[in-house]
Amino acid sequence: MKNKLTVLGVSVGLLFLLSGCGDEQNDTTMTNTTTGQIGNQTSVSINSKAQQANYKSLNATHTMAINGQTLKFKTSYGIEKRLTNNWYFTVPSTVELGITPLTNVKGLSYQVNALYADVSILSKYTRYNGVRQDSLSTNYGQLKNGGIDVDAAHGYTMPFQVEGINENETSVTVINGYGSSDTKRVTEKDLRNNAYGGRLRVVWTLLVTDQRTGKQYSQTIQDSIGLPYKHATNK
Repeated sequence: MKNKLTVLGVSVGLLFLLSGCGDEQNDTTMTNTTTGQIGNQTSVSINSKAQQANYKSLNATHTMAINGQTLKFKTSYGIEKRLTNNWYFTVPSTVELGITPLTNVKGLSYQVNALYADVSILSKYTRYNGVRQDSLSTNYGQLKNGGIDVDAAHGYTMPFQVEGINENETSVTVINGYGSSDTKRVTEKDLRNNAYGGRLRVVWTLLVTDQRTGKQYSQTIQDSIGLPYKHATNK
């Protein structure tokens, strides 16, 4: 069964403005964008749990039926807390993608066969709507079982390193030139004035293997996650 989930309230009538002039600023700092800093210390200890605590996650449950068995899977999506309700298109960021089976059925095994994800702009204007910030496509079909094994105790996670819009030549061309060859730098202010926010779309391709017969069944799970901008007004 395919589910689509929209979260964080993408408001259709919301426009965003950034005050100030000159070079635009964002909340990127050395502290919130690195896991450690190289200095005079002989070694640096990085706490992975503390690093994960800097993310805010959303979970969704999906149900599918195979050979009379009802199977449930949990998908999870995490973004840095600093980006919650304040997504940036021109600044690189990381989105954590994960999936875990919630039911173990004797005789059945599960594999993640493929994963596709992208982040795009949501706007009422054709020039901006659907323009892709970045995408990720991973396929494990070449592996022996057709994918990465997962079970209720061992889920699958993948960090999606989302590049800034100005690092994506295609996006810059489409936005500025609307299909022409103009590649002028895109500003965050321009995007916030013309977009509701972003959308993370994810498609999981799963294989369910019947270990008694050797048959494999393919299922897909889809999620659509809203990534809104912070509402800001000039005073």
